[in-house]
Amino acid sequence: MKIRLQDLTKQYRNTTALHHLNLDIHDGEFLVVLGSSGSGKSTTLNMIAGLETPTSGYIFFNERVVNQIPPGKRDIALVFQNYALYPHMRVYDNIAFPLKIRKGRDIDQKVNHTAEMLGLQSLLHKYPKELSGGERQRVALARALVRNPQVFLMDEPLSNLDARLRLSARGELKKLQRERNITTVYVTHDQTEALTLGDRIVIMDKGILQQTGTPSEIYQKPRNMFVAGFLGTPPMNTINAEPCGIRSFISGESTFEFPVPLPVKKSCIFGIRPEKLTIAPASTPCAIQGLIEYVEYLGNETINHVKITPHVTWYAKDVAERGRVGEFVGLKFLPEDTHWFDPVTGERIAH
Repeated sequence: MKIRLQDLTKQYRNTTALHHLNLDIHDGEFLVVLGSSGSGKSTTLNMIAGLETPTSGYIFFNERVVNQIPPGKRDIALVFQNYALYPHMRVYDNIAFPLKIRKGRDIDQKVNHTAEMLGLQSLLHKYPKELSGGERQRVALARALVRNPQVFLMDEPLSNLDARLRLSARGELKKLQRERNITTVYVTHDQTEALTLGDRIVIMDKGILQQTGTPSEIYQKPRNMFVAGFLGTPPMNTINAEPCGIRSFISGESTFEFPVPLPVKKSCIFGIRPEKLTIAPASTPCAIQGLIEYVEYLGNETINHVKITPHVTWYAKDVAERGRVGEFVGLKFLPEDTHWFDPVTGERIAH
């Protein structure tokens, strides 16, 4: 199923939740819509589902306008953060319900296969009130997966699972989607889910689409300052930069040397990802000097908080060794790993 959103807008009284969204979702694609609360991601999903009506614009399913088609006739499966389970039905019947109302075949086989995939075999005889929050979420997910719809629509379906189950469920969900080749729109605020699940990611902010691309494209070449700061843990390091020579720039009262001639000739914002910085001796040529104020040891990696100016602290992610608090160090980097943004518009400057 191909889905196309054309100039889609949604207004609530004096608030515009979605601004003229144009988006093509490919047949069989796993598309993740990523954004914080109030970004418009759930509003978009609800309009695709038919739960909300666009103020203007069109929704196409395979070139057919579906704006006025009710949810039950769109051949979609919905999974939301709230469970929406039938309290008077056992887990087995909750999962089997969409198959029974459509008079599907092999119901028992399909229910048991889906339950096994999500670790629900021992819970099939229980009622929702007897389950934990994470178990209820898995039942809701199983109820959507048990049938074979043309579109999966998911609004943070794994948010109530613990870390271990969430990791397992992500893998199973992606595997199932690929096997069935079902067009999937997955809404989340979790960037790890977005990067690991999505064939493409759509990043939203305040109802406006910020960037669309593969996880690698968006992470490696963020379109603007918002995307650069939103995607990545820790976020991209940035600093105001005023060129003051062929290979140097000023930020505040500090001067920094660049390894090669600067790729920009005007005031801009200089950025680099924490994992692209290497801690070196403070005397290293062209390294950005700073004082390690704090060290986060995470087992497989270390995040060093390095103050490079009186008002700017950068993160340096290192998998090799820990820095020492109070140590004066240099932060080495490669010119090709740097990013430059316009200080007024926030847009990426090509170089």
